[in-house]
Amino acid sequence: MACPAETVWTLIGDFGGLHRWHPLVRSLDLSWEGRIRTLHFDDGGHAVERLEARNDRARRYAYALVDGPFAIQDCHSTLEVRPGEDRRNCVVIWTSSFEPVGHAGAQADVVLEHLYGAGLRALESVIGMT
Repeated sequence: MACPAETVWTLIGDFGGLHRWHPLVRSLDLSWEGRIRTLHFDDGGHAVERLEARNDRARRYAYALVDGPFAIQDCHSTLEVRPGEDRRNCVVIWTSSFEPVGHAGAQADVVLEHLYGAGLRALESVIGMT
């Protein structure tokens, strides 16, 4: 992204702020002192995620899916911002590991790719406006 890592982390490093930049997340509720977030999607579905680890210095946090509409289990994700070579740019890395459940689980990677892709495209647009 054509923006310093610190600037991007200010936006996406807020575990309770995903709805501010992700187009598929209509709203978000925080509980347990900001460690549990409930995402409310535009289609009426929801997902509950738990913050597992956070490192502001490394600009990274890890979280686990506790409940959601996806046919997966043991889902653990990481969102990280790394500085580019010239420090005026950065790379956003959003990864997940999970176990598919049943027949619908075979499509889970496609669903998560869509979810993450939509978020990253929107993030580029939001960052471009700052």
